[in-house]
Amino acid sequence: TSASECVLVTMLAARAQALKRLKKQHPFVEEGVLLSKLMAYCSKEAHSCVEKAAMISFVKLRILEPDDKCSLRGATLRQAMEEDEAMGLIPFFVSTTLGTTSCCSFDNLPEIGAVCERFPSVWLHVDGAYAGNAFICPELKPLLAGIEYADSFNTNPNKWLLTCFDCSTLWVRDRIRLTSALVVDPLYLQHGYSNSTIDYRHWGVPLSRRFRSLKLWFVMRSYGISGLQAYIRLHIRLAKQFEQLVRQDGRFEVCNEVKVSVINLKIPYTIPF
Repeated sequence: TSASECVLVTMLAARAQALKRLKKQHPFVEEGVLLSKLMAYCSKEAHSCVEKAAMISFVKLRILEPDDKCSLRGATLRQAMEEDEAMGLIPFFVSTTLGTTSCCSFDNLPEIGAVCERFPSVWLHVDGAYAGNAFICPELKPLLAGIEYADSFNTNPNKWLLTCFDCSTLWVRDRIRLTSALVVDPLYLQHGYSNSTIDYRHWGVPLSRRFRSLKLWFVMRSYGISGLQAYIRLHIRLAKQFEQLVRQDGRFEVCNEVKVSVINLKIPYTIPF
C-alpha cells in the first residue's frame, strides 16, 4: 500500500530474524527480555513512518544526526552501534533514505553499507519512496551507489511515476527471510499450490490485496520506458531552471542540494509587503 507498510514489514522480518538467532544463543531467556535489547537506527531526516514501525514492533529506535547536507554518514552510524553494543543492546535494523521527505537528501549508502557488513546480523533497508522512481534514468544511477549492500528497497510509483494512489513496490534480497516472519497458515487458508506459487498473503499485514500491479502495468504499457524517463527528466530540468532563477534573486536562499526535482527555499529576512 505505501512506504510505511514496506518499512514496517521489513522491520518485522528483521526482528524475527534477530529473535530467532538470539533464542539459539540464549535458549532460557524470555523472548520479552530479548526483544527489549533490539535497537533500530535511522536518520533525523528519515520519514516518521520508521518511528511508527518501531512503536508497532515494540523495539527501540535511535534517531541519528545527519551531516551538514542532511545525509546520514557511516561514521555516525558505526559510533552509535558500537556504543549500544557496549551497553548490551543489539543492533538489528537500519533504515536509510534516498531522497528524504523534508529536503530530498541522500544518505551515504556506500559508507552505511560498509558499516552494516561489520554487523552481519543487521538488516539494511533503503527507502526510495519518492526519488527511487528516478532511477529508471541511467544518468541518475550514481545516486543509487551502495544499493548492493541493501536487504530491501522500496519506491512509490504513485509519487513520481504517474500511477494512482496507492501503489508501492518492495524488493527483498531474500524473500524467505521476509515471509518466514509473517507466515500464519490456518487450515482454511491452505491450498494445493503453495509449493508452486508465490502466496502474497505472507508478504505483508493484510491477507487480501487490491490488484495494484494492474494499474502499474497499464502505466508502463501506455508510456513505455522512454515516456516515463522523459517525464522524470522534464521535472528535473524544470527544477534546475527554477533553482537558477532563485539563486539570482537575493530575497531567497536555496537550502538543499538540488539533485532531482525538490527545491527547499527560505527567506533570509522579512520581506515588507
